[in-house]
Amino acid sequence: MARFVILYAMTVMGLSACKSTSPKVDLLLFNAKIYTVDSTFTLCEAMAVQDGRILETGTSDVLKGKYTSDQMIDAKGQFVYPGLIDAHAHFYRYGLGLQTADLTGTVSWQDILGRLLTFSADHQQGWLIGRGWDQNDWPVKEFPNKKALDSLFPTRPVLLTRVDGHAAIANQKALDLAGVKARQTLTGGEVETVNGQITGILIDNAVDLVGS
Repeated sequence: MARFVILYAMTVMGLSACKSTSPKVDLLLFNAKIYTVDSTFTLCEAMAVQDGRILETGTSDVLKGKYTSDQMIDAKGQFVYPGLIDAHAHFYRYGLGLQTADLTGTVSWQDILGRLLTFSADHQQGWLIGRGWDQNDWPVKEFPNKKALDSLFPTRPVLLTRVDGHAAIANQKALDLAGVKARQTLTGGEVETVNGQITGILIDNAVDLVGS
């Protein structure tokens, strides 16, 4: 009986010693989808953090077996990304722009209309939004007017913003929804009119009249 007690005590002490040798870290995050952004864009499940630095990444089972921590976080399958530093990228707006018609690199107004028809076939509900056109890239370097937009989309509002965001063109449906009128005046912007008629071109603050 005495030998059994001694053996049991030694076993418990051995297990405790093994457990105490596991390195302790400040944070152990597991059950996550972690984008490491290494050379192969590895996706892993867990990471150990010590002194504000990522010590190791890997699978949840391996890291939980290798490290101990007073702060264990179960991410429950959520995504973890590296810190994003936006020097001047308008990251949020860029993300929104990916969900709209891409008009960058268009070489004419007809090119824009073609892209918009293609986009509208796949996005049949709600506003038609696009951005990226620049009339300086076209053979005729002039602002277009809304006539074609009114003809193609008489009941669906359209707003297409220039590449720099300082101008846009809207169709009549969008202008009506925004309550934009001919000869409307505002500070820091212009609703372009020709012969008393709105062309659809909005400059600077006038873009917000429809954009909002």
